Amino acid sequence: MKSTRKRTGGFTLIEVSVAVVLLLLVATTAAASLRVSIAAVDGSETASLSAAAIRQFREFTFEETVAQLDARDGQTLDPVLGSGEPMPDAAGLTLQVDVTPVDDFDPAVVVDPAASGTRQITVSAWVDGRRTMEAVWLATDH
Repeated sequence: MKSTRKRTGGFTLIEVSVAVVLLLLVATTAAASLRVSIAAVDGSETASLSAAAIRQFREFTFEETVAQLDARDGQTLDPVLGSGEPMPDAAGLTLQVDVTPVDDFDPAVVVDPAASGTRQITVSAWVDGRRTMEAVWLATDH
């Protein structure tokens, strides 16, 4: 005699295992995407803050003489606004300033400081020990 067992409702062990594996793959992918998105937003905020700090430093030093700029060579500074006030929300951000005397007619040529009134200003923004941005411009006595 053939036994006739009716199958009761539910899922088999294989169906449940496949569903769990698929659920884990989807959850892992979603978590990885979220982590990448958060890192991208953080990087954008850091770049924006760095650009603002460099722009404000340039404004702050715009009226300085070449001698005053030369005195800033090698300095590491906390960011300031154009008015000289500390820049808000700039925790962990520092600016590294390098001043190089260059030829008045060819700024690609480095010269003795006494031979030129033109300076190449290089400002690097550092956030938590990591360089995030660098800007270079020329300055001369007004």
